[in-house]
Amino acid sequence: MTLFAADLVLFFGRFHSLVVHLPIGFILLAAIFEWISWKKKVDLNIAISFGLLLGSIFAIVAIIFGFFLLSGGGYSESGSNIHKWSGIATALFSLSAWGLRKYDHKGNRWRKAYFMVFGSTIALVLTTGHFGGNLTHGSNYLFEHAPNPIRALAGLKPERIRITSMDSAFVYLDVVHPILESKCNVCHNEDKSKGELIMTDWESIIKGGENGVILVEGDPENSELIRRINLNPNHDDFMPSEGREPLTKAEMELLEWWIREHAPSDKKITELTLDDRIIGQLKQVGIGLEKSFIESLELPALDPQIYQAIVSAGFKLNTVSAESTLLEATYTGDKQIELSQDKFKILSQANQHITWLNLSGYHFKDEELQYIGKLNNLTRLKMDRTLVTDTGVKQLMPLKNLEYLNLYSTPITDEAIEYLKEFKSLKKLYVWQTEMSNSGLEKLIEALPGMEVIGGQSGESLN
Repeated sequence: MTLFAADLVLFFGRFHSLVVHLPIGFILLAAIFEWISWKKKVDLNIAISFGLLLGSIFAIVAIIFGFFLLSGGGYSESGSNIHKWSGIATALFSLSAWGLRKYDHKGNRWRKAYFMVFGSTIALVLTTGHFGGNLTHGSNYLFEHAPNPIRALAGLKPERIRITSMDSAFVYLDVVHPILESKCNVCHNEDKSKGELIMTDWESIIKGGENGVILVEGDPENSELIRRINLNPNHDDFMPSEGREPLTKAEMELLEWWIREHAPSDKKITELTLDDRIIGQLKQVGIGLEKSFIESLELPALDPQIYQAIVSAGFKLNTVSAESTLLEATYTGDKQIELSQDKFKILSQANQHITWLNLSGYHFKDEELQYIGKLNNLTRLKMDRTLVTDTGVKQLMPLKNLEYLNLYSTPITDEAIEYLKEFKSLKKLYVWQTEMSNSGLEKLIEALPGMEVIGGQSGESLN
């Protein structure tokens, strides 16, 4: 009977994550109605009061279910206490705001008190939701993919860039940890440790949980971790639980391999026993793949004076990724004014750093493209809806690393094919609504079989 009661409590506790969204929605809706009422001078008193009342009622229900859920354990005491008491405070403040709302017409003092309490309610909703999210997804969930400057403001360490080169990657940091992070750590972190098991770092994995160690170094067949991830998904002990995405076959085999190699924490992949099967599985998780041309480039940041000169010339500059110094340049000037030679000259000063360039819809002379041909590391070029001709394409021939070229709706003809054949790195070419013939495009496809051509009059793939 006691076991049945405990199961019933946990059954209702699982409804906490469903019910908890209702008070958040009603309270925030009341705040929106309050803003509309003030801004538009309309009477929404009933809607506001109704939102606060329902928010209070469902907050109380969510708190009750939350107590049921906490009784099952598996959550950090500090994190659950903050979430619990901020949730209780949210319900009390929301109820107080609902009560004060009835008296705010009786004087300025009552209205000030109402807005102070209501403002505190909104702050508590955000606080409670944040700590609830930490308990569910882990404390790093919100900032997991944040750029390093934002992580620094949040007091977090800079994110380690995963190494994907087979020769340099570490087996735990670059193979095992990313697998566990994506499939296991939602339920086994510092804030939510099901079975008192934490899997966010090597030391905690080796330590195990309430049922003991989860792996036997050198013996994957007798490791609890391997047993559980290989169970039927309908089994009670199957991991990951709660309907989360199972590990792939490659991920399972790599964990078995790591344990067979005595689960090292600081060894490189090349220090372990490797065979063709493991190398293939490593490629499945992104290890050993060849770096793209952009990834292989490591350049210092562009000189600030050159950067500012390019911006002043009308180009918008963005880095292509958070970790890269390579730049995307997009011209943003008046489309009725032809781009001058001076602007192209200024842009060519960043000949190593500009890797993506967008000139779509602008007008310029073919001879100006000689300066674009000097952008040694250019991989993407958009010149659609321009007046570039075959002569202009010829000016681009020095771009040996060009992978993407958009010449849609330009006056180029079959004459440009002889020049386009020389772009050996080209992977995608847009030439639809041009003067190029189908027979000419067939010759181009034959010359560059690995390239996709979007041509014709309606923009279909011709490969």
